[in-house]
Amino acid sequence: MNRPAEHAEVRPPDLDTVQRDVDHALSRRVELPTRSVIDAGTDALVQHLSRFMDYDYGHDEQESGGIAVRNLYRVAERNLDVPVRPTPQTSHRAAYVYWHTVATLTTAFRDLYLTHHRNAHQEPPA
Repeated sequence: MNRPAEHAEVRPPDLDTVQRDVDHALSRRVELPTRSVIDAGTDALVQHLSRFMDYDYGHDEQESGGIAVRNLYRVAERNLDVPVRPTPQTSHRAAYVYWHTVATLTTAFRDLYLTHHRNAHQEPPA
């Protein structure tokens, strides 16, 4: 489910930057942005998503959330797979939809990260 430990990210993510990049991708528009804006936004979100995927969330197969987390990883990995990612030949609209998909997955992993860190830093009941 998680990537190898030697690739694990140890620095906390810049959540303000992540939120700004997600908001940029998911903002309502009258027309599609230029392809260069879509590609740059996609690249930024792929980096954020990959970083969130590197964290150890501590869910195993037996925990109630473990199956959901494993499925989230599967969907993210499938969308980060090279054959799925847009190329210069990909239509403008398809690249835009992919940008939205990566933004949504990044949001899901960001929320998982926040929940995990909130729970990890709570005092155990006395």
